[in-house]
Amino acid sequence: MDNKKIETINKICRLAQQDADFGEMLRKKLGANNVVSIDDLSDDRIDEIYEYCIEKIIHRQAEEFYQDFPIKAIVPVLIEDYVRMESFRRKDNFGDFCLSLYQQIEGICNRICSTKTMDEITQKMWGYPAFVESGENITPKLDVRKKKTGGTDYLVAHLIFFKSYAAEKSKKSLQSQGAADKMRIIVYFFGFKAMPTSSDYRSFTEITDLLFDIYQCRNTNHRGNTMTEREKMVLDRVLPMKSLYYFKFLGALAQFVEFVKTGTPYIEEIKKYTDTLIPNEV
Repeated sequence: MDNKKIETINKICRLAQQDADFGEMLRKKLGANNVVSIDDLSDDRIDEIYEYCIEKIIHRQAEEFYQDFPIKAIVPVLIEDYVRMESFRRKDNFGDFCLSLYQQIEGICNRICSTKTMDEITQKMWGYPAFVESGENITPKLDVRKKKTGGTDYLVAHLIFFKSYAAEKSKKSLQSQGAADKMRIIVYFFGFKAMPTSSDYRSFTEITDLLFDIYQCRNTNHRGNTMTEREKMVLDRVLPMKSLYYFKFLGALAQFVEFVKTGTPYIEEIKKYTDTLIPNEV
């Protein structure tokens, strides 16, 4: 047996010694109550043990990743999607990796955007300036919105939906908005706590563009789809550099989850502010 396989088995044995639960499950997998000789293990059995070992580690990482996530009801599903995502990454299956990653974002978006509180907040704020006042000796505040001295204000609906779609989409309920729009809504209200400054525009665009790339790449494992020109542009840019985008997409997921974690405590404050507003038509 070659040294690489022996080294793998030794790693598994060390893990079994460090983790009693893992050691017990490993013995059940092997169908043995005692230590198994290396010579008795076939290549298939070694692969099976190794994959089981890796999956347990990934599952623990997933639990840690979502440990403090505020929406407890969906955490078990998010963990399972995370484990699948990492499994596909190890197999260099980029399409299913993107799909599993996106399903985590989608599950979070759908749960948040189905709440009455968020629907009421967004309906009130669509017609108000997107940015708050900033500058030297100015502390950004929810109720100090950045207005133009002349011309039309740049509204929340303009930033989320883009100006050409703002009037139409601002009339729809939050739950019926498109997937890409929901992601931008979460970034605005949770990531930037509904009070970005003008200088935050680039940061907002960078993370939302990356989330949109994930949204487009989730279907690369499907055949027969007719792609739009925009979808084709994204895939032509991402797929030749997928080794890089594995990490860029993981980073975007981590940032998105962190937005929800840190932004959730501010939603009540935002709701109190929007209760004082009269809806403005976009």
